[in-house]
Amino acid sequence: MLDCGLFHVFDDADRAAYVDALRALLPPGSRHFMLCFSDLAQGSWGHVHKVTRQEIEAAFADGWRIDSVEAATIRITTDPGGAAAWLTALTRT
Repeated sequence: MLDCGLFHVFDDADRAAYVDALRALLPPGSRHFMLCFSDLAQGSWGHVHKVTRQEIEAAFADGWRIDSVEAATIRITTDPGGAAAWLTALTRT
């Protein structure tokens, strides 16, 4: 499964529901890759919630193995340098 720019638009309650739905949908052993705006990103973009590494770890604490959380860049049209992001690889347990 691939999430490129979705996780960071959810508030806390919706984020929990999203992760619950993923857990129900994906069988054990499935992989999920996620790219979301980081709390280190400069500026603001409407409804984007800048996500901390700790929020990722908390959201995926139950039913997931976090294989990696790495600093990355999301390319955006409003900034040629892009925006700070987290690239996360997870495995459904």
